[in-house]
Amino acid sequence: MKRKMIRNLSLALIALVGFFSLVFSFEGRTNAASLTSNPDQDLKVDTVDGIKYAPDKHKKIVGMVVEATDQGEKVHGFSTPEKYEAYHQKVTEGLSSQSIGIMARPTYLYEHTSGHGYGRSLIAYPGTQVTSLSTAWDNRISAVSVAPGSWIRLYQNRYYGGHYLTLVSYPNKYFTTNLTSWGMSGTTSWNDQVSSYRVR
Repeated sequence: MKRKMIRNLSLALIALVGFFSLVFSFEGRTNAASLTSNPDQDLKVDTVDGIKYAPDKHKKIVGMVVEATDQGEKVHGFSTPEKYEAYHQKVTEGLSSQSIGIMARPTYLYEHTSGHGYGRSLIAYPGTQVTSLSTAWDNRISAVSVAPGSWIRLYQNRYYGGHYLTLVSYPNKYFTTNLTSWGMSGTTSWNDQVSSYRVR
């Protein structure tokens, strides 16, 4: 009798623990989804392939270039890797001609957004290429500070795969931005999504 009571209590306890695990797991997924939710209509995109952005027309955006200017950020989206590369080449050639004489300064990648004090940081000098972030940093980057006259290309996946985002700095000062401000094509922000990157 005593053994049967203990067994029933054990089963009840296991069922209770399972129930609470399920509830908190669902709540965590819901909160995570709401934090990264960024519908297409909320993307901060000015143009796609050189045409004014329209959410109903431009469903596929594989890459984005964010240029920091004195008037604010200009955001250009691209529907194919080829169109992205052509524009990127043009922008970075112009940047190189403006940047002659500027000493190479590091770009910083932060664990947290500016609202949370940035946390830990990675330092990346021009020429740095990381094909695969360590497990301590994979999908952990939330803000970037791009060095004057530099650009960084962030990739969603390892070995430069998936969606990509290029951040181009001012020629004469750092461009710091939270990745929560930028969305991929779909419902995910760039926050905690970076797995590889290149700096020039």
